[in-house]
Amino acid sequence: MQKLIVIANLGRVRHVKYKPAGEDPQDKAHLHEEPGSTVEMRPPSIQQVVTDQAGQFRQSGSSDRLGGRSSGEEHHLKTELANQALERIADKIGDIVAAAGYPSWRLVFPQELLPSLRKALPTAVAQALSGVVAGDLTKLPLAELEKRFINGH
Repeated sequence: MQKLIVIANLGRVRHVKYKPAGEDPQDKAHLHEEPGSTVEMRPPSIQQVVTDQAGQFRQSGSSDRLGGRSSGEEHHLKTELANQALERIADKIGDIVAAAGYPSWRLVFPQELLPSLRKALPTAVAQALSGVVAGDLTKLPLAELEKRFINGH
């Protein structure tokens, strides 16, 4: 079992640590999440970045002439905002794994963005990665995470 599990999506990063069972039979293996370990990193929406709305604009000529019109475009702005959010998430994950001393760790992240995130991770962090689970489990309670990762359900 990896000692560190990082659970993330484009807007949230949380990490939990595996604590093995102790000598006392009542001390069972469990996951521990420190207060404040969940970090909200919501990507900005297009409305926060661009003040104008996409629409139709006069191409050229005087304002009293009826002429051609062109449609405004976002020029791949959604993709660029998602890429920036992915970079911020990769940096945050890199900070978490580095602070833990680069242990063997597991990543939980949505499948559709997983290849892009793996490319964005720092090299040392990517080399320490020992397992990947596809999905968005950022809002699951700790008890549900324990069922999935410790009990194998």
